[in-house]
Amino acid sequence: MKQETFPLSNKELPLKFRPILEHARFRIMQSGIRTFTIEKLASDLKVSKKTIYKILPSKEEFVEAVLLYHFEELFSKVQQLPDHPEDPLRYISLTLNIILRQISLMTAATMYEIKLYYPQVWRQIEDFQAGVVKNLLNGFKQARQMGLIRKELKLDFVTGLIMRIVQSVFQPEFFINYSYTISEMVRMFIDLIMNGMMESGCHFDIRAIAGGSD
Repeated sequence: MKQETFPLSNKELPLKFRPILEHARFRIMQSGIRTFTIEKLASDLKVSKKTIYKILPSKEEFVEAVLLYHFEELFSKVQQLPDHPEDPLRYISLTLNIILRQISLMTAATMYEIKLYYPQVWRQIEDFQAGVVKNLLNGFKQARQMGLIRKELKLDFVTGLIMRIVQSVFQPEFFINYSYTISEMVRMFIDLIMNGMMESGCHFDIRAIAGGSD
């Protein structure tokens, strides 16, 4: 049977609605939530506002659907990676590459607005973030067994430290205070953590997972 809807959390949306969400995602990620309007979106796409409001009857519901569409795509890509990779560094690289690419689509101001106006979406992001860090550090443990990670490190402590850094520092308020892009900041963080954990003679090349230098 031909699929005519796609899932979005607990809501089924028509497949023909996907291009509308795609266009809105680009607008919101680059220009923010407050400046986004259904009227401008409808004009850009040459569709009736009624067509949009028939599916999602308010701007708030529509923006939430766009955000869920964006982040559930990220969650899905990471969840498709193997649970027990034979090559832990490749697993780590693939995970970080997915996250870096997705994060680079949005501005720091948009992240701040998500946290401020859509706390339910932000909680999902934080839960996902915590799960990713846990999986990455399981990869680090496996990599240490292979002689790639420094033996003297207490990985339980490192796990807690990274979690605290991610939760306390990697907040929208922090990003806004600096001229770096979000992608640059995340890349810098990963570089410092990864190469600080590597055994002597081993090196983790952040450029290999980030598509090279900007």
